[in-house]
Amino acid sequence: MFYSLGDEPGIADLSAYWDFDFSDQALVEMRGWLRERYGTLAALNRQWGTDFAAWDLVTPPTTTAAMRRTDDNFSAWADHKDFMDHSFAAALKMGNDAVRSVDPDAYVGIGGAQMPGWGGYDYARIARSLTAIEPYDIGNNIEILRSLNPALAVETTSFARGPWERHRVWYELLHGNRGLIIWDDKNKFVTKEGVIGARGREVEPYYTELGNGIASLLMNSRRQADPIAIHYSQASMRTEWMLAQRPKGEAWVNRSSSTERRDSDFLRLRESFCRLVEDLGFQYNFVAYDQVERGELLRGGYRVLILPRSTSLSTAEAQAIREFLDQGGTAIAVGAPGIFDEHSRHLDQPLLQHPRLVQLAGDVLNYHQHRLIGKEGPVLEAMGKLLREAGLRPEFTVSGGTGVETHVFRNGSVRIVGLHTNPQLRVDELGPPEFRSNERFEKPRLVRLALPSELYVYDLRAARALGRQKELTATLDPYEPALYSLTAEPFPALRVSAPQRVARGATARLGLSFAGPSPASVHLLHVDVLDPSGKRVSHYSGNVLAPAGRAAYLLPVALSDPPGRWQLRIRDLLSGQVQTAVVEVF
Repeated sequence: MFYSLGDEPGIADLSAYWDFDFSDQALVEMRGWLRERYGTLAALNRQWGTDFAAWDLVTPPTTTAAMRRTDDNFSAWADHKDFMDHSFAAALKMGNDAVRSVDPDAYVGIGGAQMPGWGGYDYARIARSLTAIEPYDIGNNIEILRSLNPALAVETTSFARGPWERHRVWYELLHGNRGLIIWDDKNKFVTKEGVIGARGREVEPYYTELGNGIASLLMNSRRQADPIAIHYSQASMRTEWMLAQRPKGEAWVNRSSSTERRDSDFLRLRESFCRLVEDLGFQYNFVAYDQVERGELLRGGYRVLILPRSTSLSTAEAQAIREFLDQGGTAIAVGAPGIFDEHSRHLDQPLLQHPRLVQLAGDVLNYHQHRLIGKEGPVLEAMGKLLREAGLRPEFTVSGGTGVETHVFRNGSVRIVGLHTNPQLRVDELGPPEFRSNERFEKPRLVRLALPSELYVYDLRAARALGRQKELTATLDPYEPALYSLTAEPFPALRVSAPQRVARGATARLGLSFAGPSPASVHLLHVDVLDPSGKRVSHYSGNVLAPAGRAAYLLPVALSDPPGRWQLRIRDLLSGQVQTAVVEVF
């Protein structure tokens, strides 16, 4: 699947906070990096509030020393952390480049990638350093990776079992994942004797459905987002961590990677904003600090920028955001954006002040918890009002209660709409017992999907046409999605051309096409090949991508295959059409 540079790599203890790396080699590299950033030693001393007499003497403080500063200038400490993020990403890129120097089309990545934060996990850098990654879905890293590098091949691992694991596999696919690694250390998928185990039997129905074309169709369509940007700021994470931990003194040394995950308000606020936007029927992109500096907010056509405690901003970031606001954009914030600079030095006045910068009222921090017990109303209402005032309306409106996420994929002029419940994935880590259950999401619910106009609707999972519709009503399964393709005009008829006969040892070539131009840029056709006894031959069956609705399918008949009438069933995933062809093997 990909060349793995390491499993659960990171600086020090995964994503745990730690003072690292003070070795001579690292400090030499860091000093060179600092010279590139600051230019002169005098500039560095002004920023850090230090008086180093020579570059060779420049040394960052420990966390304990940084906490003892009384001027709220954590620049030296934060720059050291920034350098370690840079070093980790550079090491990954070196491995990626080394592999691809001899295998240019290879996917190269890491497994067990951690949540955004400590340990080198600045995803703005990592997303550009690799061509594949298998992360734990923590801290919205899946959404961050998808946003920052859509070409990155993101995969996930199956550890658990039961209905919520079935939900998670679908959830990850709809959020942009491209593959699944099976972790079977207890031989539950396949026993030591080579027999399909209990987990294997459990996952067979939905693994088969995904493998028979649904996953490939979604991966070959373009996932859509609304013009909503969520600011991704590693500098703000560093500053917020220091402000939260400084009052506790040297207790920071006891923090582990799980501690950082469980009690990070910075992470929880980002999680809450993601759920807020999704519950209102929208999708979003994360926009990283360096992208903001380069003008991505205006270039990307965004209308709303969310600033979840974006405490640290660079002058260039603040200027780019002001230009975005001057041209009609809206910024929604929690906290004071830019009260620290990008080096974590406190400023007399925030860098970002503007009439179109609004503070979201209510308990936004705990929204991701409150929605689990039906207490999401006030914050959801306030956020919805702000988005409407910014001129945003969902293209597809879902009624049926909080917790149904709308996914839209574009394939030519065809749109694929997925409806899926979006509970809390890591619900067992959310604190008090009342927030450790997804019970609210465990029942089927009746939902209505309002379409922007009358469209031809095809139920992808049921493989049937629903005719021309303006509104759909469906009973949504708590664990699996409803998936529809929508077109302004009906799909043309699927056509199959095949030879009447083929000799054993020869190859039959089938032509797959449509009777007219298709509104889709690429079709996904699933082919089942049945031998003369009616048994499906798995090694001849499979999926075919048909760009512009045209493809060829090769049937290489083995000398040992039985003679007789072989049948091929071809199903178009987008329209549900099925055609058959019969080939005489002799």
